[in-house]
Amino acid sequence: MTRKEFVTKATENLAGQYSPGEAKAISIRILSHFLGLSEYEYSVEPNVIIPKPDLVRIQGALDELAADRPVQYVIGEETFEGHTFRVNESVLIPRPETAQLCRLVISALRASGEVHQPRILDAGTGSGCIAWTLAAAFPKAEVFALDADEAALEVARSQKIYLDQAGRQPVPEPPVFFRADILEGPPEEGKDTDIPNIEDLDILISNPPYVCESEKDFMAPNVLDYEPDEALFVPDNDPLRFYRALAGWAEALVRTGGQCYFEINEAFGPQVRELFESRGFSDVEIVQDFHGKDRFVTFTKWF
Repeated sequence: MTRKEFVTKATENLAGQYSPGEAKAISIRILSHFLGLSEYEYSVEPNVIIPKPDLVRIQGALDELAADRPVQYVIGEETFEGHTFRVNESVLIPRPETAQLCRLVISALRASGEVHQPRILDAGTGSGCIAWTLAAAFPKAEVFALDADEAALEVARSQKIYLDQAGRQPVPEPPVFFRADILEGPPEEGKDTDIPNIEDLDILISNPPYVCESEKDFMAPNVLDYEPDEALFVPDNDPLRFYRALAGWAEALVRTGGQCYFEINEAFGPQVRELFESRGFSDVEIVQDFHGKDRFVTFTKWF
């Protein structure tokens, strides 16, 4: 079977789960990954015969896709802000909205001139995509990242992120990862000895769980059956629980003049704004994503 024939067949097999364009893109991605090709190499040499051992491996990957396993978990990686991140079912798949959240922080720090050595905490790091992206953007930054799940922290620590596309310049100051639960509140001085000093933060950033349980009815099987529930869902009767907790982290750890950037559920923009304004934070703003949906809250601590 040639590369082109495989892509045609795979696209047909995936047609019931994806649009034609998505199915073809996923088929090419699977082929390129398992054969070690760039998509350009596929495009210029589509008629090369696929060796039988490789074809067996690729067919196995297609079987996983047919069972609704996300392509990112099948190949074990996802690209995010120009970097390749390891992913598995212990962590959420990095999404474009979260990349936009990172860009908000990068733009704000560069505009303010505070790029010498910002102190940044990523609360609920998952794969570490936020923490590593900011560490790569600001090589002299002190970046800290927490998660309640040790399996997620193992994935985050394992990432190999570089400053250059050739993979020759590792991030000089990797993030410091540690276990902590957002809902348990910030560490108490002298009690949480395993937690690094994370006071006087310039930036607190988080993509916490914010999808209501009732929204499961509208979600695709490849999300519900594979991505970790604890990183996605909150109770319908308490959808802002993580934001109330994050307000406490901001009060305790963000320096005066420091800023917070959180991803939010599009349905709760006004309520999120009211929550942080009621806690005394300034310049509370709801920012829309590229789909025009309320997706982020940003604010400054002036106390």
